[in-house]
Amino acid sequence: MHIPAIAILARGHHKLARQSVSLPIAIILGALLCPPLQAGEVGDNAKSNATSIPQADIPWMSGGIGEEARDEMRKAAASYNVHIVFSNRQGSYLADIPFAVAGRDGRQIISGVSEGPLLYIKLPPGGYRISAQIDGAWQHRRIQAGTTRQPLRMAFVSRGE
Repeated sequence: MHIPAIAILARGHHKLARQSVSLPIAIILGALLCPPLQAGEVGDNAKSNATSIPQADIPWMSGGIGEEARDEMRKAAASYNVHIVFSNRQGSYLADIPFAVAGRDGRQIISGVSEGPLLYIKLPPGGYRISAQIDGAWQHRRIQAGTTRQPLRMAFVSRGE
């Protein structure tokens, strides 16, 4: 377990005063000397992002609950050409939203549950129907993916209160 440098320095603050080192300099030195955080120490919110299995034909990523998780999603956003946001009418984000994507022929090609308000999907160029279940009712949108270099952005908004 890593103890933050500030906690270490706060405990020894009286020693710092006797050694005539200013507290700001001591904090900077402490931060430089502390071991770096390991990848396994990512906050709980970032851990809530979910991705499709690596072998999936259609990769997707969902999450975005909390600032850390949103930052992680933003870093990966360029790899996905469809960006979806789930919210209610007041603009509050929604999570645990079932979704499905069907091809032009109507056959379902992927489905899952978005762990958070953001869902990114990497679809091959073509026409699709994207569906999301919000407030117990399915909403559907027809899209054309892969027609521009910019990701297709869309939102599913709760029709309830």
